[in-house]
Amino acid sequence: MSRERHLELLERFRSRRVGVIGDFLLDQYIIGTSARVSREAPIVVVEYQSTVHHPGGAANAAQNVTALGGVARAVGVVGDDREADVLTGLLRARGVDVHGLLRDAACVTSTKLRILAGEMNAQKQQVARVDRSHRIVDHAGLRGRLREEIDATIDASDAVLIADYGLGVMGPDAAEHVLARCRTRGVPTVVDSRYRMLEFRGATVATPNEVEAMEALRIESEPELTNASSLGRRVAESGIANFIVTRGSKGMIVCGADAGYESIGIAGEREATDVTGAGDTVAAVVALSLAAGARLGEAARMATFAASVVVMKRGTATASPAEVRAAIEQGDPSGADG
Repeated sequence: MSRERHLELLERFRSRRVGVIGDFLLDQYIIGTSARVSREAPIVVVEYQSTVHHPGGAANAAQNVTALGGVARAVGVVGDDREADVLTGLLRARGVDVHGLLRDAACVTSTKLRILAGEMNAQKQQVARVDRSHRIVDHAGLRGRLREEIDATIDASDAVLIADYGLGVMGPDAAEHVLARCRTRGVPTVVDSRYRMLEFRGATVATPNEVEAMEALRIESEPELTNASSLGRRVAESGIANFIVTRGSKGMIVCGADAGYESIGIAGEREATDVTGAGDTVAAVVALSLAAGARLGEAARMATFAASVVVMKRGTATASPAEVRAAIEQGDPSGADG
């Protein structure tokens, strides 16, 4: 794949419409300094400095779409609470259409709280994480509203990204409905599911990390994962047309009915600063690439370039077109530039 093709696809990301359907979370960071251990327990005492919020889960995927010039429409459920106010405000500021993000008083907005600390002039590190994860309260009125938003979003999208964190938006009925409607309308579907990947049979492509892929496909060893014949058979049995498996510093594997088998090296530095949210970036860029007419291998390479940018940033992050362009023009010594 030539550098010119990479740059052409990056340019075609502009105004491509991606529906992001799934579990929308709020990432909260409490930042402080630490210079002593508590007298009460063997723990670090953190002197508070600031609080920062970022979109998480499906919300991070949506902001990655808009950061690269695409149009993202969010479909999901949040609570009628302060965290939902913060999350929807952040998404609006990043250009995400939040009309399909339903607020429901019976639900609570899920959050991930990370505490970062270090000495005054030192790099901050995570010292604790507190999750508040709530499944949506399933009732007929909410399901009906959600179905309406899903249908309207699919009908107006060039690709659909399903971001499933197991919090109830993408239950079996919703998953089946989304995939059936996308097939009928010829809309490619990208699945990023933490725990239920194989419940999305019929999807165009899944984007698990190495551990998630091995668990879902019942692969017991790395040699089995990297064997084209073995992996191809497991992917065919899964009912999902293709897999793009992310492997950190080992790059990616693309395998499936539309892609054959291909191993792709990383772009950029091998030592990542922070991999938080990198999977959301990969899924978002694969969706944008398919919306722009890319083949699976091309989509994976575009995701590699974007991921090389975000893993060098702290926290959930996005890549700009200028940053991805620079990564493309720098090229890839390990093979991602094909």
